[in-house]
Amino acid sequence: DIGRPCRLLALFLLASYVIQSDSQERPSPLYQTEQFNSSAFFRQNVCEFQKKYASGGILLENALQGFELRPALRLNQYVEFKDGALGEEYPGLVAVILDEIASRGNFTWRNSYATLTQPIAGRTFEELLEWSIETYDISINWWDKSNNRLQRGITFPLGWYDASIIMVGKKTLNDTSFDPWSWLDPFSIGVWIMIGATIIFSGIVYWLLENIDNKSDKRELNNNLIENIFLSGILFTTHFEFHPRTDAARIFTLSLSFWALLAAAAYTANLASFLVAKNAPSIQINSVDDAVKRNLMLCVYGGTQTDEAFTSSYPRYKNVIRKKLESDVFLGVLNDECVVAVTTDYAWQYYERQGDINSGCKMEQIGRTFMFVSAGFATILDAGTHCTSLIRDVFNVHIMRMQDDGELKTLVHDFLQRTQTDDCHLQKSTSIELEENSNQLDLSSMGGVFIFHFGLSIVAIIIALVIKWRERKRMSGYPKTKVKDPTNIVEHPVVVDGEEEGKVEEGDRSEALSVLKNYIKELTLLDDDQNETIAEMNKQVLSIMRMLNKGDASDSMKDSQFCDELAD
Repeated sequence: DIGRPCRLLALFLLASYVIQSDSQERPSPLYQTEQFNSSAFFRQNVCEFQKKYASGGILLENALQGFELRPALRLNQYVEFKDGALGEEYPGLVAVILDEIASRGNFTWRNSYATLTQPIAGRTFEELLEWSIETYDISINWWDKSNNRLQRGITFPLGWYDASIIMVGKKTLNDTSFDPWSWLDPFSIGVWIMIGATIIFSGIVYWLLENIDNKSDKRELNNNLIENIFLSGILFTTHFEFHPRTDAARIFTLSLSFWALLAAAAYTANLASFLVAKNAPSIQINSVDDAVKRNLMLCVYGGTQTDEAFTSSYPRYKNVIRKKLESDVFLGVLNDECVVAVTTDYAWQYYERQGDINSGCKMEQIGRTFMFVSAGFATILDAGTHCTSLIRDVFNVHIMRMQDDGELKTLVHDFLQRTQTDDCHLQKSTSIELEENSNQLDLSSMGGVFIFHFGLSIVAIIIALVIKWRERKRMSGYPKTKVKDPTNIVEHPVVVDGEEEGKVEEGDRSEALSVLKNYIKELTLLDDDQNETIAEMNKQVLSIMRMLNKGDASDSMKDSQFCDELAD
């Protein structure tokens, strides 16, 4: 019986369909076929639904009510498809969007879908799109809407996917490492040496002018070379402390002041420009045109509308690597195969959150959007033969409502939350704050100046302590002997060799004179600010002088004798 094999085949297909109906996860074997099979045709005639809607018997949003849609679902990151079936817990973003549209339009699709993969060797995405819309009711993917495709009879419901073309590159982080010598960078080492040499030379010149004519300055600077060099040094900070009184001194200080003015102004201006340049990214790319003009190597997802849009804008540009997988576009940037990835906004939003792609959050979106494009599902333009355009119109109604009530945005956000393996997107706010504050100077740039000042402050304290210690040590080296005044005229009697004599013998007088000479010599070497030491030594000098000048002789004779002895 020839009808028996046919009945068995029908039972087999029915059993397969029942099993498929129970699971509603696997592609329907009735509609699954190999790519570019020209004999396959699963697109349905919906003209009866079209007539019912046209007659006013039903609203457009319900025009497909009771219909079993036959979509071709392209497998990518937006579809959870494992072990030949959709994910039971979460089927992926496009499946969830399709479920929401079917629920609102009262039609089904889970029992009648087929799947699409990458185009087979030698074929393009463009060819895959055309074959899928001719073969199935609708092609489910993020197909870019373009004028060229519209001209070929491909229509698009409202997009759910932001396919705007953007650029992604490695982050160009500012150098925040601490450099204590960054304040020296505006001048080369040779210039700093010349500045130091000029300061020392100028101090010596002014000291020579003072020695040639001690009226060159209101202060007596001819005895202190170091003070002249110091005053020349602080002039570099535009702080003028010289007080010239002669023409020669005025000419010299005018020249020195003019040099200090130019040097300080050059340092200030160069320091500002240097710090701004330091905080700026090493490569600034504001647009795809900038990348092309710099002749940078670019990575793009080959065969896609993004690739075609770039190629049509820059047909002669050769530094382009066309990747077969979308993820490889970003890996190409990480592996330094290319400097910039030309990709879509939603693709970056997905891969930005993938730890295996954007490990360490090393990539970021750069520059301006190259082209604003919306993408989504696609159908064939057919308003009369099979009336497939009705499917597009029904999808338009529900996608627009999903946009208006925020459901579409919620589904996309939920997908990104579910699939993310890294939180690099959370660092965007921090990056924006850093970019806004990039012109502010932080301690990595200015810390060296503070350390330099604190260091010199400590050195100054140490020098002061050492001078004080040496002064006390020198004072302790003098004999603490005093010659006693038997008449108690002197407030501070002096003793010689520890003996309390009622009368100054000749040997004691010689020793007291020696002590007095040493005191007077030390007094001439002391600085004006050593008041305590000077006062103490003055008391000792006066005490010895009164004691030595006592006797029976007349005052004039005593003064003459004392001066002669002191001169000796």
